[in-house]
Amino acid sequence: MKKTGVLFIALVLVLACAGAGCVQPSEQEAEAQLCQDLGDLRAALESMENTSLRSTVGDLREGRDQVRSAMESVRESAGQVANVRVDELNAAYEDLDQAVENLPNDATAVEAIQTIRPQIQAVRAEQQNLYASLNCTEQ
Repeated sequence: MKKTGVLFIALVLVLACAGAGCVQPSEQEAEAQLCQDLGDLRAALESMENTSLRSTVGDLREGRDQVRSAMESVRESAGQVANVRVDELNAAYEDLDQAVENLPNDATAVEAIQTIRPQIQAVRAEQQNLYASLNCTEQ
C-alpha cells in the first residue's frame, strides 16, 4: 500500500509540474518561439519608428513600452535555446531605452525620432543578426 501511495504522489507531482510549465520545450520549439518573438520585436520597433507627425514624446514612450515587452519575450525564449547569446541585443535595447527616457517632454515627434533613430537602428540590426543566425523564416 505504501508503494501505491508514493507512486500516486509522484504522479500528482509530475502532472502538476507539467501543468505549471515545468516541461522544457524541445530545441526546435524553443527556436521557433524565439524566432516569433524576434519578429514581434521587429514589428514593435517599426511601430515605434513610424509614428505620425502628431505624435508626442509620450506616444514614443508608449512605443518603447511595446518594445520592452517584446524584449522581455525575446530574453525569456532565448533562455530556452542552447548557445544563443543576446548580449549585443540587450546592450542595444538598453541604449534605446535610455535615449527614449532622456527625450525632452516638449520635443516634437520629428525631433524625437531623429534623436533616437540611431538606437532604433542598432536594436534592429542586432535583432536581424540574431534572426539570421537562427535561420528564422518569415511566417
